[in-house]
Amino acid sequence: MLRKIIYSLSSLFDAMKACILYFSQTGNTKKFAETIAKSLETNAIFDITTTEPTIVNDYDLLVLGTPVHGFNPSKEAMAYMKSLPEGNGKEAVLFCTYRIWKGGTLGKLKKGLKKKGYTTITCASAKAKEFTAEDFVEPTAQIVKALKK
Repeated sequence: MLRKIIYSLSSLFDAMKACILYFSQTGNTKKFAETIAKSLETNAIFDITTTEPTIVNDYDLLVLGTPVHGFNPSKEAMAYMKSLPEGNGKEAVLFCTYRIWKGGTLGKLKKGLKKKGYTTITCASAKAKEFTAEDFVEPTAQIVKALKK
C-alpha cells in the first residue's frame, strides 16, 4: 500500500519542498517520520535535537512529529516549536506516536504553531504497544490525502 501512496505523489510534490522534523526517544517517532519522508519523496528529514529551527525557512511545508509524554507533546518538541521562526502562513502537518492516549498532544502543538503564524493542514497519530511499519501506513495515507486537497 505504501508503494501506491508514493507512486500517486510523484507529481503532487514536485513543486512543494517539505521539511520533516521530529523528536524520538525510542525510535518510533523516527520510523514514522521516515515513512512520511518516503511518501513525500523528500530527504529533508531532521532530528530536532541536532537541527536549528531556522531550517524551516528553506521549505514550503513543515512536518513536525513527537512522541506523547504524559498525554502531551515531548518537552523537546514544545521547546523547538516555540523557537521556530514566524511562519507567515506556512503550512504544517503534525504527527505523534503513543501507547495509551494522545491527550492534547496535537492540539497543543497546533495552537502553538498558530501563534507563530503556521496553518496546520492535518494531524495524524499512530498508536501501538510495539510499533511495526504497518502501524504507520494508515496515518501516512491520512497525511497524503490531506495534502492532495
